[in-house]
Amino acid sequence: MKHLFLSATLFFSLASFAQTSLQPPDYDAVVVFKITDDKMVPEQGAIVRLENMADKTILIDTADIDGNTELLLKKGSAHTLTVEKLTLKFEFGQFDIPKKDGKFVMEENLQIKVITQYKRTYRLDVHFAPNRSDLYPAAKKEVDKLVEEMHKNPTMKVEVAGHTDNVGDDKLNMQVSQRRANAIKSYLVEQGVAEKRIVAKGYGETAPVGDNATEDGRNRNRRIEIRMF
Repeated sequence: MKHLFLSATLFFSLASFAQTSLQPPDYDAVVVFKITDDKMVPEQGAIVRLENMADKTILIDTADIDGNTELLLKKGSAHTLTVEKLTLKFEFGQFDIPKKDGKFVMEENLQIKVITQYKRTYRLDVHFAPNRSDLYPAAKKEVDKLVEEMHKNPTMKVEVAGHTDNVGDDKLNMQVSQRRANAIKSYLVEQGVAEKRIVAKGYGETAPVGDNATEDGRNRNRRIEIRMF
């Protein structure tokens, strides 16, 4: 499957260098790939794969909770770039690292669409403490119902979608929603559901179903959805 979007590469000066965890020598560049869907929601767990077109060496990294990967790539090198998630491969063609003096950082936003259509969506009746992702016994009992359904239907695949209201920091809300979705996915796997049948994705405050100006609306927005595909 080919990619949907490939944004323009952005070049940053040494001022952006401190924002990365990598410390390159002068002959390498730091390349930060941000993997998102078409609405800029991070795709944690997406795998970035680059093959050097000259010597065929391969570099692989996995997107973190913010959808980011960081790689050191030689200045002046050319690579073929692909992103993989949920057995799907998105091809982005040739990716070049320019020859540029001094240390510098490149950022590239790669947009993918893993699931294009859902068969059914419902709200899972689980609740979390503020800014926490621990599954309490009562929540596990609710997830057990999903476990049972997935065992009865071995071809069933689901996306566990975490959502928040708009109170607090946008980035933190995105991370909290991802951790909560991850917690439910981990529990499903612990109960014997194959990992390849589950996608965990946090949407933060990007997909409200209620009015965030009211307590009732914010409560409706703080939810976990199960989306079958």
